[in-house]
Amino acid sequence: MTTSVKFLIKFGSEGNIKNLFEKGEIFMNTIQTFKNLDKKDIGDKYEGSAKILNPTESKLTFKFPNNPITVNPIKMQLWQNPNEHIGNIYSTYAVSDQLVKHKRTHRIDPRMQIFGSHCVIIKDVKGFLEGIFNKLEEQNISYSHNLVTYYDYSKLNHKITLFAKSHLLSYQKEHRIVAKTETDLPLKFEIGSIENYSEIYTTKDFIKGAVVQRI
Repeated sequence: MTTSVKFLIKFGSEGNIKNLFEKGEIFMNTIQTFKNLDKKDIGDKYEGSAKILNPTESKLTFKFPNNPITVNPIKMQLWQNPNEHIGNIYSTYAVSDQLVKHKRTHRIDPRMQIFGSHCVIIKDVKGFLEGIFNKLEEQNISYSHNLVTYYDYSKLNHKITLFAKSHLLSYQKEHRIVAKTETDLPLKFEIGSIENYSEIYTTKDFIKGAVVQRI
């Protein structure tokens, strides 16, 4: 079954949300920035990784002269990380029919408040995304977009795409656009006002009152 995204929600500071609302200002930070950011649930150490391995049995050997010491067993996780620049990301919270697939109602997790004091509810998802895609195409920037799928990285081995994240972040219900840029710099442009199909709220009030219901 195809997932239908009904609304997108962008969280941010009051100034950034007003710029998005009034001018359609889009800011896409680099993947490397999110990987290195030391801020809980915004920074993501797995971002941009290609593979995660969880060996079932691992030994750690300290090679002291004439007296090596082996510690066994030890829990170990190995990451394969490309060093080159990968691209830029634009993330939103996706209100989709998947949120109420196995329950009648869904509430936005209060932890979303870490992303900013204000939010904008985007009701014309198709028009909003096309505005971004058109601007990227004007700059000859290729892109892809999708809902993020969440996995428990502490179990088994994983080949990771840019649309996979830790299950610990699943409350973010992320839709992301990945722009395949050539330089490790933020990307900013304007798509024009989105006032005709959006509404602004404080994050606290919106999360307190918003309920997604299955029809």
